Amino acid sequence: MKSERVVTELERQILDGTLGPGDRLPTEGELCNILGVSRSVVRDAIRTLVARGLVTVRQGHGTTVSAPDDSNLAQALLLIVARSDLTIGQLLDAREALDLALLPLLIESGQSEDWDDLDGILERFAATVAAEKWDEAPELHLAFHVRLLQSLHQPALELFLKPMQEIIVASATPPRLSQQGDWEVESHGPIVHALRRGDLAAAQEATRVHYDSTARLPRYGDFRERSVREVLQSHPWSRR
Repeated sequence: MKSERVVTELERQILDGTLGPGDRLPTEGELCNILGVSRSVVRDAIRTLVARGLVTVRQGHGTTVSAPDDSNLAQALLLIVARSDLTIGQLLDAREALDLALLPLLIESGQSEDWDDLDGILERFAATVAAEKWDEAPELHLAFHVRLLQSLHQPALELFLKPMQEIIVASATPPRLSQQGDWEVESHGPIVHALRRGDLAAAQEATRVHYDSTARLPRYGDFRERSVREVLQSHPWSRR
């Protein structure tokens, strides 16, 4: 199809850096002349590029190249999980396994400023929960785990895992949002303290204690039993 050829050409220019974030694409008419296709073909191609998160169309501003953003991928993964038969327990087991596997790398690569940042996030998380600001708590919980991932100082690994990390963290949002104890704020701190000391065994034990505590919280069985609406509304993606 002609629209696929247009998509391929524009996608190539975006991926190889010929068109960078914020660059404006030629107008619809200009693209028709450059590529020798009709306006309907150009419009179909632009819609495809928008769906892939590569360009943004704004009324009065034309079409511009989007900055790299994994939120569309993360949200798509969330919806896939929400439609699966996975239980909350299975998601927590996966999250624990991932965190335990990353601990040795965090011990090796983490720096004092990483632990300082994580302590700061936990302080804000605790204050938010104590103030019963339930709309802000999920975002700070996610910020903690994303910052932990950044402490690996391995950009490629962070890029691969960040969308999945966000999905897994979404499963940890307690169904009883207004119950302070259900947020398990206190069980995060010992993990950071152990990492700061470089004590792998203590970090592993603190991680297991954290997940044991989380697993004992009252939860629904299947992830799909928690309405997609509830998950999306409680998650920071809904406010992007």
